[in-house]
Amino acid sequence: MNRKELSEIRNHFGAEARYFTMDRVLTAFVDSERNVRAFKIRKYTELTGPESEIVFETMKKVLNCNLGKQSTEMAFKNHAYGEDGVQTFLARVLTSEFRDEELAQAYLDKLAKAVDSDESYAILAAYCQYDTPRKNKMDEEDGDSDTVFRYLLTALCPIAKVTSSLVYDTFDDAILRQENKNAVISKAPFTGFLYPVFTDRANDVHHVLYYTKTPNEPCTNLIEHFLECEPEATMIAEQTGMKQVLDTLLGDDLTYEAVATVNEKLNQIVAKNKTDEAPTELTGRILKRMLSEAGVPEEKLERTETVFESCVGNTTLKPERLVLPKTTIKTPEIVVNVKNEAKDKVHLETRDGRHVMVIDLDDAMIEVNGYDLRVPGMLEPEIIKPVEE
Repeated sequence: MNRKELSEIRNHFGAEARYFTMDRVLTAFVDSERNVRAFKIRKYTELTGPESEIVFETMKKVLNCNLGKQSTEMAFKNHAYGEDGVQTFLARVLTSEFRDEELAQAYLDKLAKAVDSDESYAILAAYCQYDTPRKNKMDEEDGDSDTVFRYLLTALCPIAKVTSSLVYDTFDDAILRQENKNAVISKAPFTGFLYPVFTDRANDVHHVLYYTKTPNEPCTNLIEHFLECEPEATMIAEQTGMKQVLDTLLGDDLTYEAVATVNEKLNQIVAKNKTDEAPTELTGRILKRMLSEAGVPEEKLERTETVFESCVGNTTLKPERLVLPKTTIKTPEIVVNVKNEAKDKVHLETRDGRHVMVIDLDDAMIEVNGYDLRVPGMLEPEIIKPVEE
C-alpha cells in the first residue's frame, strides 16, 4: 500500500464521500484494569450529526498519509494464519461486519489485553466499504465501481478527566466554576490500525496498516501480541543508526557540507516518495551516492556499504524518519537554525587561528528578537543626485 492508495482511502472517508459507506460503529471504554466497559454497536445512521462528525474526524487520523513515519504497513507472522491466529480472527470479524455482538466483544477483549496501558482509553471501530471506481489511463475516475474494498478501521483514544473548570453561564451572564466528573475522549488517537490494506486498489489481507501518534513510542504489545506483526525500529533508533554510520565512516572528516547535503537529498527522496508507487528507502549504495555529491573523498566512500551494513544490519532506513525540516548548528551558547534551501549560505572556517561560522546575508537588514536592525558597517545605498545644468 503506497501513499497514493492510502490517500485514495483517506479522501473517500467521510459522510459525504460518493463511493464510501460506514455501516456499523463500535464504541467502548477500557479502564485501567483492562476491563471493557460501555460496549455498544450501532448503525452509523443512528449517530447524531455532531457525534458523526466527531467519529469521522477522530478515525480519519488513523489514515495518516505520513507512511514510513507515523503509518507503517506490516506483514503478519506465520502464526497469524493458524486457527487461533489474529489474521484468521480479523478475517472473521471483517466478514461479520460487526453484526455478531459476541464476536465484536471478543475483538475488544483481545485488544484490551494486548494494549499495555495503565491509563483508561476509548476504542472507536467501524466496518466500512469503499466502492472502488474504475480509473482511465489519465488516472481519473471513469465510471462506476466494479470492486468493493471492505475494511475495519480502529482508533484508540486517550481519555482526560476534567474535574472542574470555569465556564461562562449565558443564562446568568456570569463566569462560574463548574464540576465535571465525566471523562473526555480525545479526538487524537494514540494508536490505531486499518485491516486489510488497499494494495493495487484491492483487498490485501496479508498486511495491516499500523498508526502511532508518537513514532518513538509505538504500542509494541499491540503490534506483537494482537496484530502478530514484527515491530519496526523506532525513529530514534533509525536516526541513531544513521549517525553511527556517518561517525564510523567519516569520523573527524564529517563536515557541515556532508550533513547538510545528505539531509537535502533525503528531503528530495521524501518528496518523490509521496507520489511514487514504490517508495525509496535508504541503502548503503544510495548513501554512498549522496556522500559523493557532498564531496567526500573516494577512499572514504569505498567503505560506505560495508559500514552501513555493520551499523544498520541487513535492512534499510526510512528517509521519512531521518530527514529534518532544517539544519541545526549548536554550540554550548548559540543555536543557529538554517532552512534547507539556505544551507549554502553558512560556512565553517578558521580565521586567525579561531574557528568561525560565516553566514552570507542577502541584504543589510536582519531581525533580532522582533526588532529590525541594520548590520553594522553596511553603507547606506548611494544617493545619486541629479546633475545640475
